[in-house]
Amino acid sequence: MVHAQTEIQPAEMERLRQWVEAETGMDLAGSRFSRLNSAVQRILAQRPGATVDRFLPPSSEHATFLESLTAELTVGESFFFRNEHHFRALRDHVIPEIMRANAAQREIRVWSAGCATGEEPYSIAILLDQMLADRGNWLVSVLGTDLNLDFLDRARQAKYRQWSFRQTTIHENAQYFSAEGEYFKLSPTVRAHARFGYLNLVKDVYPSGLTGTLGMDLILFRNVAIYLKPEVTKAIIERFTRALRPGGWLLLGEVELSLTTASGLEAKQFEQATFFRRPLDSNEWPASTPVFGRPVTPILPPGNPIVPIVPPVPAWGPLPWSAAATPAGRAAMDPETGLWEQVERHALHKEFVEAERVLNRIAPAKERAKHRIRYVGLLLGMAELGRAREMIDLCLREEPMLIEAQFWKASFAEEAGELDIAEKAYRRALYLDRQCPMAHFHLGLVLQQKGDQAGARRSLQTTLQLIHGNRPDGLVEFGEGICYGRLEEMTNLMISGSITGTGYRDGIH
Repeated sequence: MVHAQTEIQPAEMERLRQWVEAETGMDLAGSRFSRLNSAVQRILAQRPGATVDRFLPPSSEHATFLESLTAELTVGESFFFRNEHHFRALRDHVIPEIMRANAAQREIRVWSAGCATGEEPYSIAILLDQMLADRGNWLVSVLGTDLNLDFLDRARQAKYRQWSFRQTTIHENAQYFSAEGEYFKLSPTVRAHARFGYLNLVKDVYPSGLTGTLGMDLILFRNVAIYLKPEVTKAIIERFTRALRPGGWLLLGEVELSLTTASGLEAKQFEQATFFRRPLDSNEWPASTPVFGRPVTPILPPGNPIVPIVPPVPAWGPLPWSAAATPAGRAAMDPETGLWEQVERHALHKEFVEAERVLNRIAPAKERAKHRIRYVGLLLGMAELGRAREMIDLCLREEPMLIEAQFWKASFAEEAGELDIAEKAYRRALYLDRQCPMAHFHLGLVLQQKGDQAGARRSLQTTLQLIHGNRPDGLVEFGEGICYGRLEEMTNLMISGSITGTGYRDGIH
């Protein structure tokens, strides 16, 4: 059945284009404008009588509309072991170097940014499984993020047709795949190493501990920039640089390669494959050091009480961190500033025993616990996950009423796939503060992962109730820079996903 097209006024369409570009970083001008118009028409055809204005902010439906629109505008074409030269370089050079660097902690963290339906992160998980098979127990974590909820849901199902294996025969290996009709299903062992979550690379917070995007050994960002504005791609790559541990690796696709300035990174050329590496002696840390501190609401000029949720183009980035909202910004007010500077100096030189001795001298216990939280952020940035987890456990023994430590406990548990532990930690956070929207939000996501859709909806609805009445530009407590407007968008999107059966994996992704 052919539906008549909805007439959209040029000014209305231009407003829509600017909004979508600001939200996603996509380049929809020129010849791409017609693709946007076609995508909008297809969506409106499914909702007879609907107009564009119905789905634009401040409508509560704008988040789900945008998700549908990006699904129409992106292809998500992927297949296993795409670009054999990249995977050969990973196998022969990059992963062996990561294994040598991480031999003591025996952990590897990989992030596939723009993972589509999961073929890329699963290819990495299989490669790591093959390379670590005879080396004892390693903790492998492969994160896949995308802004298409349908792609993420299909990635979690891990069922693929023959077309996804057009350059490999890995599906014939019974160790990794089993046939199910016309599909090949990935083994639970490999699936256990991969996790998937929604992340808008333009709007959301990263690198951070809350999103699991800090202290990465390897980031893959391939074939995504074809949709994005060049200045957006360059800014994303700069943030990836901060997400890498010292010595970590970044792999770009050909389009991304031509746009990067590789600021702060060293180019490493292999046979038909170029990687970028963060220097081992790099001591620059992300502005959003992952400490779940209290927010500071920006002071607005008189007569302008509300800042729009969507920043004007080209100021497309997320709400910037206020120095006063971060632990570093509060350092001048801390009575133990001198001791903390010693902790930081020792940590950056990997003198962890000395750093922790200095930490133990900070008093009283409550102040010491807060500085332990800051120390965890440094450890995670250096991919010292084992020490970070031990420090959180110590922090909770010293100060069990510290809600930030419960968030860390839950975040580590989610990354390890220990959802029961994550749920308990978020519930403990709610015991400490029943009015904490971030705890309700994350509890809802964990319940969603566990299959408790009714419980997830209750938690997410409670999140909306707690958001109501707050200024959209105000920063959410324990949100690492997320504002109430964005949290409301995400919550509505996740509620829509739980109703339609779409899953969701991690925090503010």
